[in-house]
Amino acid sequence: MEKTKKAGQGSFVKSVFILSLGGFIAKLLGAFYRIPLTNIIGSYGMGIYQLVFPLFSLLLTVSTAGIPVAVSKLVAEKAADGRFGQAKGVFFMALAMLALLGLAGSAALYFLAGDIAVMQGNADAADAYRLIAPSVLLVCVISAYRGYFQGLMRMAPTALSQIVEQTVKMTVGLVAAAVFMPDVIKSVNFAVLGVTISEAAAAVMLAVTYAVSKRRDYGLVKAELSDKKATVKSLLTLCLPITLSGLIIPLTQLIDSVLVLNVLTAGNATELYGLWAGPAHSLLNMPVVLTMGISTAIVPAVSRHYAENDEKGAAKKAAFAVKLTVAVGLPCSLGLIVLSRPITALLYGGLSHAEISLAAKMVAAAGISVLFLSLVQTATAVLQAGGRLYAPVVFLLTATAVKTVASRLMLGDSAINIFGAPLGSVICYFVACLLDLVYIVVRQKVRLDVVGVFIKPLACGLAMTVFLMATRNLAARYLPDFVSVVLLVGVGAAIYCLAAALLGVFDKDEAGRVPVVGKYLGKMYREKNK
Repeated sequence: MEKTKKAGQGSFVKSVFILSLGGFIAKLLGAFYRIPLTNIIGSYGMGIYQLVFPLFSLLLTVSTAGIPVAVSKLVAEKAADGRFGQAKGVFFMALAMLALLGLAGSAALYFLAGDIAVMQGNADAADAYRLIAPSVLLVCVISAYRGYFQGLMRMAPTALSQIVEQTVKMTVGLVAAAVFMPDVIKSVNFAVLGVTISEAAAAVMLAVTYAVSKRRDYGLVKAELSDKKATVKSLLTLCLPITLSGLIIPLTQLIDSVLVLNVLTAGNATELYGLWAGPAHSLLNMPVVLTMGISTAIVPAVSRHYAENDEKGAAKKAAFAVKLTVAVGLPCSLGLIVLSRPITALLYGGLSHAEISLAAKMVAAAGISVLFLSLVQTATAVLQAGGRLYAPVVFLLTATAVKTVASRLMLGDSAINIFGAPLGSVICYFVACLLDLVYIVVRQKVRLDVVGVFIKPLACGLAMTVFLMATRNLAARYLPDFVSVVLLVGVGAAIYCLAAALLGVFDKDEAGRVPVVGKYLGKMYREKNK
């Protein structure tokens, strides 16, 4: 039994690593894509480009957020009992449901594009909405495949499809944007078309992967469903609260897009929104992907423990996921706050000096939200895996209400101006994070050691921050920008890891399971205890 548990832990950590690595590479490609795209189409073009995505993400969430997680959970439970035919039956049922939802979403976005663009505050975005509309259907199909593979703890197809998606989008989008300049609107439209083409490429890749898998593992097992109505009911019961929970973050982004363009008194509201939703968001979202793998992998991993009535194992794995999230998210937050200016200047050199300075200040203002959002993702996944599906919905709705009021007041204050958007995001994710963590401790009995989970990583992060603050100006003065940033990030990360090892952020058992460096940490502990 102990051997099985250790294998399960290893499988979980391996899954986290695969998803995090694939997601990080995809986000890295996405960030590199936005850097030259911003430099090609400028802040106004980026403002139009980004206007499309809050509503697009909202439609995707309605269509895909709940069912894939529900598929992952149900497939994991059935696979744990060896019912692989039932698991495959769940997948086919979900695929049909998602295809119908996606078709409806694509049609709605296409035919209402003009009205939506006018209501949002800029009619130039109408054609971009029409060009991205087919992506809703394609992403629905993609999500069904990803949910199935993740339920079987096979994370490589998800990771690879993310990389394919970003590679195609980057290639098509940049070529199209460059070809059609100086016509900004046409360049933006064809860059958006690249998104639709990239989703089609990812869908084909996953379909081929599934077809190939029929020749091995569970692929030869015939799909079956003992009770189709019960399966549909289970999927809907699970997916409704998960969908509502997933709707909140796109909803906050949609609120940002409407508030910034309609509340700001500045005449360049579209450009300011472009800087916040483009360069700033891109930099803030990149480190979150490192922890997104944890939240994605935790649902099937913890669900299996609950399916086996192993509540102690589920709580232990959930606690480790929270600690791992803090250990990764905290240094990323602090690093972005301290190095926001050199990183923004290096990556977005095509912007004016004033735009670089403003975007860097936005990143610094919202930097701590990286940690809060990472914890929200992990805690929400823990709650969903434990069957407490509506709690994160209530918490995120509460946080969004607070953010909306706060952002409205701050954006209307000329002294705060555009910074009302990043500060509102910090407030939103802090409130949601606090409520989530308190709930999983009180109701799900997940024991979180405050010193080990929060205080020790904070001490390590402060040691790294002191070094970065003491050396950033010196490095910028004597070294080229690229060398300076890479050196500061690398040495800062090394200082954080060394401090984490010295303070014992992870105990002997946990150290060996940390992705990438686990075997080295485990060896260090063994030598220390000789």
